[in-house]
Amino acid sequence: MAKRPVIGLNMSMELIDKYEKYGLLVPLGYVDAVDGAGGLPLCVPPIPDMAFLRESISLLDGIVLIGGDDYRPGHYGGHAQPENELMHERRDRFDLELAKLVLQENTMPVLGICGGHQLLSIAQGGALVQDIATEWDVPADCPPLPHAKKERNEEQNRDFRHPVRLGAGSVIERTLQIPPNTMLMVNSTHHQSVHPLKIGRSLRASAWSADGVIEAIEPSLDSPWARSGRFVLGVQWHPEQLQEEEAHRNIFRALIEAAQQRI
Repeated sequence: MAKRPVIGLNMSMELIDKYEKYGLLVPLGYVDAVDGAGGLPLCVPPIPDMAFLRESISLLDGIVLIGGDDYRPGHYGGHAQPENELMHERRDRFDLELAKLVLQENTMPVLGICGGHQLLSIAQGGALVQDIATEWDVPADCPPLPHAKKERNEEQNRDFRHPVRLGAGSVIERTLQIPPNTMLMVNSTHHQSVHPLKIGRSLRASAWSADGVIEAIEPSLDSPWARSGRFVLGVQWHPEQLQEEEAHRNIFRALIEAAQQRI
């Protein structure tokens, strides 16, 4: 049996009991998606020690950067946000260093999901639209979409999907393995997005919602990553919650196939 590639997963910090003690969490959907695609999931805790971080990375063949609360706007020159929207400072610092090391000092395949997708751009010097509902300039011919759960009622949240347009010939189009010009239906739980005028270095947008919000990023065509064929992909939706659908499973399969080549 071929060795399974080890895929790292960063972790959320959550209050776990009435005494307000913090615990670490990775939603099972991420673990199951990596396992189901043939990878060996390995959770990487936010220990604030660069030596530990580098040693952890050395154990990995690929990584998934998971979603969570908002990254702190000071990283990208944003405006102040309510503290209850932001992730714990310890995870925030760790995730940013993790993403920078993986992207800039390594060649492993990388998949960013929701907040992890935004983190890819931040780590490369990009910025975010901090609240789509109040800050996004929606095209005149398209009604705004309720991207965030808080903008929808409970019934809408159960089955909410919206279409995404994929860039022709893009990495995300090839990864999904769906016919050209097909609109992909995705879920949506975010209120921020990658800023289209401030996408991180070596990255480009490659998928969009009907109201113009960036839904995927990947290596820009002139980047070293594109020239080397490195797998770097960010998606704004949650494919780990849509594993019953072939196209969304293919995202994790592509990551594992790229990681397998490093073993």
